[in-house]
Amino acid sequence: MASAKSTRMNAFIATLCLSVIVAGSAWGQEDLRQRFGLTPLPPIPYPVDNQYNPDRIELGRLLFFDPILGGEMDTGCGTCHLPSFGMADGRQLGAGTGSKGLGPDRVLGVSSVTGDTIIAEPRNTMTIFNTAYNKDESNLPSTKGFMLWDGKDRGLEAQALRAIIVRVELRGDSYPREMAVDSVLTRLRNVPDYVELFNRAFPAEADSVARQIPRLACSWDTAPLESVITRSTLGRAIAAFERELVTDDTPYDRYVAGDDDALTASQKRGLVLFFEKARCANCHNGPEFSEGRFRVQGVEQIGPGQPLASTQTGTPRPSGKDRGRFVTSGNTNELFAFRTVSLRQVTETAPYMHDGAIETLEEVIEFYDRGAGDEETISAERVDAELVPLGLNAGEKADLLAFLHALTDETIRVPIPPRVPSGLTPAGIELVQSDDELAEDYGALLAPRVSKPAMSSYPNPFNAETIVQFELPRSGQVELSVYNVLGQRIRRLVGEDLPAGLHRVRWDGRDAEGRNAASGVYLIAAHMAGWRSAQQVLLLR
Repeated sequence: MASAKSTRMNAFIATLCLSVIVAGSAWGQEDLRQRFGLTPLPPIPYPVDNQYNPDRIELGRLLFFDPILGGEMDTGCGTCHLPSFGMADGRQLGAGTGSKGLGPDRVLGVSSVTGDTIIAEPRNTMTIFNTAYNKDESNLPSTKGFMLWDGKDRGLEAQALRAIIVRVELRGDSYPREMAVDSVLTRLRNVPDYVELFNRAFPAEADSVARQIPRLACSWDTAPLESVITRSTLGRAIAAFERELVTDDTPYDRYVAGDDDALTASQKRGLVLFFEKARCANCHNGPEFSEGRFRVQGVEQIGPGQPLASTQTGTPRPSGKDRGRFVTSGNTNELFAFRTVSLRQVTETAPYMHDGAIETLEEVIEFYDRGAGDEETISAERVDAELVPLGLNAGEKADLLAFLHALTDETIRVPIPPRVPSGLTPAGIELVQSDDELAEDYGALLAPRVSKPAMSSYPNPFNAETIVQFELPRSGQVELSVYNVLGQRIRRLVGEDLPAGLHRVRWDGRDAEGRNAASGVYLIAAHMAGWRSAQQVLLLR
């Protein structure tokens, strides 16, 4: 029979072991975040002439889902970027104007104007989610980040207009390529509700039109604007909507924010694999999970490739090859190279790769495990040196897949407007299954109201301190930080749970080390799951 002393000793040892296990577990959780430098998404970068503006965002939503942007008015942006398919379309290759149906069931068709065949787009449809964080040459999120698979456009404002001029996307055969954007602008100017909505979304331009102020900054044409609806305002409106489509409430984000239970044990093992043995983070790095660079992966070419020319009917002639970034850059080192895309929301955007050649995430993992390079016409020497055989076993592949699922935000909703100013059927509305998937009717946008910013600072500019005022739509964990013009956080002002309602926070113009920040422009940004707001302030010493 054990003595009382022995019993107490055994109990003490058991308690000590349990404490060590618990402490070790807690240490391991914290170490995982620190070990890989896991950080939350930074504030959305906004162009100087396209800051956060609710009126502009809602106008952009209407335009995005309105087939009036399509040459034959049968296709809108939302036809190929569907909320039901992660703001992509679920197809191997995109199918634009002239096609019938939605999503994977969409089938190619002909122009309603000429009757000519309209073939598939040469590439897989990219998601619109998180394009606000596309990176530029500096490997930082930028308002001039690379867009599309080959980076031919820089920034959302420029990319928003491209689909209008491409025949197999929105243009069709209603007018020549060089007349496409101007033709759409003319249509919009003839819709009174759009004129009113553009006036509200772009008050400075509306004032210039009303007062007929000369455009002195435009040296080649100083004539006053004739309408608020221009190439610039159209691109900025659509971009304003797209820029806010951010998935920042994933299990991964909740884990980074401090919720140790947000990831399962399998997902945590997958996270370690992602950064180490599987080498995924060598290309898909940062909180955006994309470096934004261009790499040759040797994906099997199964689509029509980049068209070489056009036939007499205007139908592109497939080449069978897609030369990728080389088409834009002319750099032979970038022949067959494509942009490294974000893995956020990746579980919703199958099929994968630039030509949709890989159907499932399991097959994507197998592709990288064998070292890529499936396309026989691309020599092994051209395939990026980062892509080598990984030697993952079945359990590791399952854990890696589990982690990729943790990058999906299941809370985000992109409501489709029930009607649009053109009177056409909103793109994608046939897939709507509940009222939660519908936006507020645009008639409410036209009602007189007083605009109330989500965040403001006063005084601004300031010298000694400024008071940041913001209103939360609901309670939750809030991050409020100050960033410099390089996007670097210099001070965290709030990092805690706050109730819904109005809040005021003081910034004394100092950084995290207590040093006086230099004179200049700073961004104060607040965000919580599903909500964010930002305010520029000017510090004058």
